[in-house]
Amino acid sequence: MQSYHIYLIRHGMTASNLEGRFIGKTDLPLCPEGIAGLASLMQEGEYPGVGLVYTSPLLRCVQTAHLLYPEMDLISLPQLREFDFGDFENKSLDQLKDDSRFVTFMENKMKSPAPGGSEGMAQFENRVMEGFEVLLKDMMKKQIFSAAVVTHGGVIMTLLGGCGLPRTKPSYWSCQPGEGYGILLNLAVWSNAKSFEIGGKIPYRGEPEQEAQYHLVDPEYIRSLDEKMGGDRS
Repeated sequence: MQSYHIYLIRHGMTASNLEGRFIGKTDLPLCPEGIAGLASLMQEGEYPGVGLVYTSPLLRCVQTAHLLYPEMDLISLPQLREFDFGDFENKSLDQLKDDSRFVTFMENKMKSPAPGGSEGMAQFENRVMEGFEVLLKDMMKKQIFSAAVVTHGGVIMTLLGGCGLPRTKPSYWSCQPGEGYGILLNLAVWSNAKSFEIGGKIPYRGEPEQEAQYHLVDPEYIRSLDEKMGGDRS
């Protein structure tokens, strides 16, 4: 059964990232340092060539995608926008640390919406998964087997923490602006277990571990799933 290479890339830096502010739905552009940082990453490493490029609709992601893949058309997926921090948007931890509403919000692990926000963590995770399913169905329909997804840190951690192998907590997959991870999604494994394999970091810099990715799922297990599902029907 067919496999898909998908590269999850965090947007470049914004002024609020530099200042340590919470930004989710706030639609900020890249700052000059963010643009320079992406240029440095492109010089130091290599972003994979892909057949499709998907983005969050927020400007910082769209700008990043245009810089990394200037010749590609972009496909916007609103489900892949960042978490809505409500009244805490664009405020720093120093500004919020004495706000009892923020303390409660964090102690509750963001399960309930932030004051003035539209979603709690469960709703956010469901939205992100819905967007990923839309993306995968689009790739299947177009018969394109590689894609870049320029999105947000929270989205990347949610996908990798919820579906990725090896299994670990989402915060393990935190990444710097302009960086991310490649994944290998086998349709048989995805259909059976909603799981994919996590490979090397993006952009590629020639690290030894990036030469040997995707060895976590037993090939015999994949073959058995293929047989159970009737072979390659993609």
